[in-house]
Amino acid sequence: MIQLAQLPILVRREFWEHRWAFIYAPLIIAALALLLLIMGLFFAVEIDNAQLFTESAMREFASNSAAQKNSLMRIPLLGLIVNFTGIMQIVLFFYLVGALYDERKDRSILFWKSLPVSDSTTIASKLLTAGLVVPVVYMLVAAGLQLLFLLTVSGYALAADVPLWSTVWGPAGLPALWTNMLVAIPVQMLWILPLFGWFLLVSAFAPRLPWMIALAVPGLIGLFQNYFSLMERLRMADHNLWMLFIKRFADGVLPMSLNITDDLFKDTVMNSIINAFSISNTLARLGRLDMWIGVGVGLVLLYAAIRIRARATDK
Repeated sequence: MIQLAQLPILVRREFWEHRWAFIYAPLIIAALALLLLIMGLFFAVEIDNAQLFTESAMREFASNSAAQKNSLMRIPLLGLIVNFTGIMQIVLFFYLVGALYDERKDRSILFWKSLPVSDSTTIASKLLTAGLVVPVVYMLVAAGLQLLFLLTVSGYALAADVPLWSTVWGPAGLPALWTNMLVAIPVQMLWILPLFGWFLLVSAFAPRLPWMIALAVPGLIGLFQNYFSLMERLRMADHNLWMLFIKRFADGVLPMSLNITDDLFKDTVMNSIINAFSISNTLARLGRLDMWIGVGVGLVLLYAAIRIRARATDK
């Protein structure tokens, strides 16, 4: 039974123990991005001291159609998000595969089990941390960097004497993007639940190197699937587990992933822009059968992780 009243303090505990990954890492990413922005500004001043080129470029940008300005302005905004989500997915992978393993390794599980906290509540707190709270923190930092980027562009727009709203802030569409970011986070957690469940299950039973087991098992199964499929039908397996594993990461809902498809790169980028600013497209994922099959698989894996932790004492 999950004890809801205990979840806030348990989530806070996760942040205490992983503050570098959950708090400092996005701030460091933002600082590096800010440094690159400042270096770009100094470079622009160096090669265009009179700002004639940058001003003419802003005027030319302002003369584009509304659709063109939307696309051109939103690509760098999404690029900033991708930087954060890419790092975040790596952080969450190592966090989850170590979440239950580390407490067995250092024997702190003996202390935590002495507290009146159920195994299901403990695992639920780790799931909520990875699926909801950490993405919100990363997205808040990314939103601040997006604001800074638009303020910088606004400075060039003022120097070029072009209207700010129709040239910069309107095409950027920040209210739609930020609203969709908040909606996409819980939808993404449901979409990626089978992977989270698998990582926590591996973390609960792995005797050594949980990160390697978490990747090697689906990778080897996918390899053997392709081998036997090639032997029987001279083609790759239709439902390769490793490819399903990778696609679950890549084909999520923006702004949590790149929404990679089989289309050309340009089409993929344009589809990603559309999805990033469309709440209806994000919510449409809830109507897909593969979404709920994955949720069912994730719940089974989480239940298995809870049962294994209930019997665990140490590594």
